[in-house]
Amino acid sequence: MLDAAVGFAAGAACAAALYYVVAQRLTRRSDTEPALVQDPETWAARHHGARASVDPGYYAFYSSVAGAITTNVALMAVPIDDHCIVRGHAVFDTCSLVGGRMYRLQIHLDRLFASAKAARLPLPFGDDEAANRSRMTAIVRATCKASGKSDCDVRFWLTAGTGNLGVTPAGCRPSFFVLCFGGLPALKTAALDGSIAEVTIPESVVPLKPPHLAQLKSNNYLLNALTMMAAAERGGTFGIGVTSSGYLTESCVLNVIVVGKDGALRTPPFEGILCGTTVRRVFELARQHLVGSAVVGSAVVSSAVVGSAVVGSRWALLSDVRQEPIRADEARDAAELMLVAGDTHVCPITTLDGHKIGNGKPGPVFAALKRLLEEDAGAASGEHIEAL
Repeated sequence: MLDAAVGFAAGAACAAALYYVVAQRLTRRSDTEPALVQDPETWAARHHGARASVDPGYYAFYSSVAGAITTNVALMAVPIDDHCIVRGHAVFDTCSLVGGRMYRLQIHLDRLFASAKAARLPLPFGDDEAANRSRMTAIVRATCKASGKSDCDVRFWLTAGTGNLGVTPAGCRPSFFVLCFGGLPALKTAALDGSIAEVTIPESVVPLKPPHLAQLKSNNYLLNALTMMAAAERGGTFGIGVTSSGYLTESCVLNVIVVGKDGALRTPPFEGILCGTTVRRVFELARQHLVGSAVVGSAVVSSAVVGSAVVGSRWALLSDVRQEPIRADEARDAAELMLVAGDTHVCPITTLDGHKIGNGKPGPVFAALKRLLEEDAGAASGEHIEAL
């Protein structure tokens, strides 16, 4: 049965590619003049052929414009007059599908609604937030089911919608999109490599976001992109922003965690940066499981000890968990340093601006937090919603 399905899929892909080649020949005018295509099938075939050689890892897509879900990558499209493109007037959030459960979906929807309110976006399914939450939950569940995956990332967008190329949402109908996909390439690479080299990015190189934009997940991630690009140019990975006063802010799409040699786990205040869902969960789990009266310095506790522990026990790895301003020079002198995002991603930093962090290897607090997050995501908790 599986071989037949694979054979059918391969045959369909070959047929689509052949159709694309024929369509190109029929519609080509010259090497410089684009073809005029009016037939939806030809248009879809050209899209499919252009992307057939690359697997983008997109599994299922819902569009409120179509009112339907597709698993055909060539059909995963947003209208050109949607204001997420026209003006960047949109917000988004991302949850994780773990073991067939939508991990902390409602927490992410909380932030989506808060972002939408801050962006003055109308809701897509009437004015009632509870009704929208119920409808969105059902749509996300259906999209996850259509993906055929038990583990993937799930991103959803709420946009000012389609209708015109104006500045405000006036005359537009709001849109809601959902995409099940294989995760961000940089986060997957960092997870495979085990640790990362990181650099700080001064405010003079990439300016800080205005507080209003920094505290909502808008569709405008230009400064985030510039931060990561600047980091790559300097030998880092994601980059960590630093204010003109020398204090840490956040990474391009991650929050920063510093473990001091005194055993205190800290992260910068959320004023002026995104209130990350992952770092908030990290703090909850750290307070429950890692803070003990008999604190052992993180430099002397091996990750093998952490690996043998079970969630529910208290590991005396931390003296305190708190949120406060952190200077960049404190981070360079930390016992452990890491970035967190995407519900379960914890990236240990072993060098910062060329300075070795701790002993230059991922530490025990990292190992404990990684295990706690993974087990929390895999738990059959009432907070998680069955999707499959």
